[in-house]
Amino acid sequence: MADIKHIFRTVLLGSAVLGGLYAAPSHAEDNDEQALMARGAYLATAGDCVACHTRPGGKPFAGGLEIATPKGAVFSTNITPDPQNGIGAYTLEDFEKALRRGLRKDGAYLYPVMPYVSYAGLTDQDVKALYTWFMHGVQPVAEKAPETQMGFPGNIRMSMMAWNMLAESEKPETGDSATYDKLRRGHYLATALEHCGTCHTPRNFMLVEQQDQYLAGSQLNGWFAPNITPSSTGGIGDWSEDDLVAYLKTGHAKGRSQAAGPMGEAVEHSTSHLSDEDLHALAAFIKQVPAHDDEIDHQARDSFGKATLSADLRSGIVHRVDDLNPLDGPALYDANCAACHGADGAGTADQYVPTLYTNSVVGSGRTDNLVMTILEGVNRSTPSGHASMPSFGGHSDVQRLSDDEIARLVNYLTQRFGSGDHHVTGAQVGAMRPSPPTPTPAPAVSTGAGHVTAPEHT
Repeated sequence: MADIKHIFRTVLLGSAVLGGLYAAPSHAEDNDEQALMARGAYLATAGDCVACHTRPGGKPFAGGLEIATPKGAVFSTNITPDPQNGIGAYTLEDFEKALRRGLRKDGAYLYPVMPYVSYAGLTDQDVKALYTWFMHGVQPVAEKAPETQMGFPGNIRMSMMAWNMLAESEKPETGDSATYDKLRRGHYLATALEHCGTCHTPRNFMLVEQQDQYLAGSQLNGWFAPNITPSSTGGIGDWSEDDLVAYLKTGHAKGRSQAAGPMGEAVEHSTSHLSDEDLHALAAFIKQVPAHDDEIDHQARDSFGKATLSADLRSGIVHRVDDLNPLDGPALYDANCAACHGADGAGTADQYVPTLYTNSVVGSGRTDNLVMTILEGVNRSTPSGHASMPSFGGHSDVQRLSDDEIARLVNYLTQRFGSGDHHVTGAQVGAMRPSPPTPTPAPAVSTGAGHVTAPEHT
C-alpha cells in the first residue's frame, strides 16, 4: 500500500505542476515528455488500472489479482514495463491494440474483464499519454503473474472474437479531451475512463452489457452495483450533483449512502483523486442519462425510516460465554451494532458512522449490499480520511456471525430502519459468503535472462 500511495502522491503532484490540466485547456505540446507523463498518470488513476492489476500485498501493476467471473477465475497480468514479464516490449501500436481492441502483442484475444470495450473510447492523445507513463513512470517488476486457466470454451481465446462482435465498443473520441465542455467531458469520463457501465449496467446471457439499460444496476460477485440512473424510485433521482460529487470524492454522501466493496475500492483508488471539475462533469453526465425504474425498488432507497428507540434489552442478567441459545435480531443489533450506530440507529454526530435510516443500503429492496457489508466490513481510505467498519464474516477480528445470525440481523435492520423485513435466510447468506481465494504459487521472479516472451494479458 505504501507504493500505491506513493503513486497517488506522484499523480497529484503532477496535476498540481500542470496547474489543473483537466480544469482548463492544455497548452503543453505533445512532445513535452513531462506533460505527457503527468497526463498519463492522471488518466491511469481515472481508469483505476491499479485496482485490477495489483494483488493484495503485491507491487503496483505487477498483476496476480484473482478476478472471479461467471466463467471462472481470471488472473490479472503484469503491466509494468518489465520486458520479460510485463509490457516493456510493447510498442505504442501494441499498447493501443491491447487497450482499445483487446489484442495482446502476440495477436491473442484478451478476456473482457479487461474493459477494452470502454477504453476503446479513448482519444489517440490520451492513449499516447498512458503509454508514456506506463513505460517511464511505472517501476518495472520482474514477476510473472499466474496464468489464467479457464474451462471450455473460455480456454479458447479465439472465442473472444465472437464475443467482441456482439459487444458494443465505445467509438474513439477525437480532439483534446481536456478541452471538452462539461457534459462531453463527463460522458468521456463515465464511458471510457471510469467505465461505469462495466459494473452498473446489466448484462445478457452472453455477458454483453445491455446498452438499453445503461447504469440500471447489475449483480457483482455477491454485491449489487445499484441503479444510478436519475429514476426517482429505483435510482438516484433525489440526489443533487453535489451529493454525487461528495460520494465520489469521499465515499460518503450524508444521509444517502456510503461506499464499500468494489465501489469503495473505486473511490479509494480512482474517483477520490479526480479534480473537482472532473467530478462535477462526471456527476452532471450521470444525472442526465435516461432514467430506468427498478422492478424491486418503488421508493427512493434513501427515503426510509427514522431514528427509533426500542425497549432496553439489558435485563441485568449475566449470560455465560458458553450459552449457545440463539440471539434474535434486536439482541444481535444490541450486541454488535448499537455501540457504533447508536441504540436509535442515528450513527455519530459527524456521520463518520452513518445513520441506518435514510440509508440507501438499508432501504434498498435488495439486501445484497447489506449482507456483504456485514460479511466484509468497510475499509476505505481517501484524501479526506479513513472509513472503517469491522467485518463480521469468517475473518472477523471482533465477532464472527453465522449465516443464520446475519440473516436475522439483516431482517431486523431492514424492518426497523428500512424498507421492511425481506425474509433473508441463512442459506442465502451462505451462498453469498466470499469463497476463499484459490491458492496460487508466488509470482516467478525473472532473472532477466532468456527469451523475451509476450506477457499473458487478461
